[in-house]
Amino acid sequence: MKTTEEIPLFDAVDTADGMFVVDSGQRIVRWNAAAERILGQPGSAVLGRRCYEVVAGRENAVRRHCRKNCPVVVNALRGRQVRDYDLLCTTPAGDSKWLNFSIVVPVRGVARGFVLHLFRDVTGRRRFEEFARSAASALKDLQSADGHLEESVRPAPAPMLSRREEQVLRLIAAGMRTRDIAEALGVKPVTARNHVTRLLNKLGASSRLQAVVYASQRGLV
Repeated sequence: MKTTEEIPLFDAVDTADGMFVVDSGQRIVRWNAAAERILGQPGSAVLGRRCYEVVAGRENAVRRHCRKNCPVVVNALRGRQVRDYDLLCTTPAGDSKWLNFSIVVPVRGVARGFVLHLFRDVTGRRRFEEFARSAASALKDLQSADGHLEESVRPAPAPMLSRREEQVLRLIAAGMRTRDIAEALGVKPVTARNHVTRLLNKLGASSRLQAVVYASQRGLV
């Protein structure tokens, strides 16, 4: 079998996505700069190691996906198409990230016996989906408890929000944490936390989820 040194194909891959290549033994033989940025590990620390030891992806908070002879690599090496999938990964710094992986199935010829993985950070999307599910569930429970809203018992008009408060509300509705809100607004985390607190007080909400439900009922988000 050819070695990766004999296969310039992998070095020709130009992508902003994270990329790594494993051989048939699941050893990492290529690791690009984007992979280092997203997962926080340099190539010098991962080359030659097993992919499941480095990526250690999980399907959820507890269920491990990455392992020896995982179905993804096995099927890819057999030339079978593999659908893209999301995994929850943790960087050496302790940051949890949802990553979406795409697999390039080896073609017959020089690349046979290697599997190319492309991945990108989809943490924002996953947080939005999870938060939206929670908000929808909370709203459904509230409507079930109160019955359908009659004309005479429609919620009172929402208070007027400033432009900054509207921005913070939209970011909360997207499932962003305080640190993410601070980055999105270009302010310090303590400032973002103060914005969130003032918004909750203005809406009369005791939690972010309650604020989103309140805003949803009044068409603010």
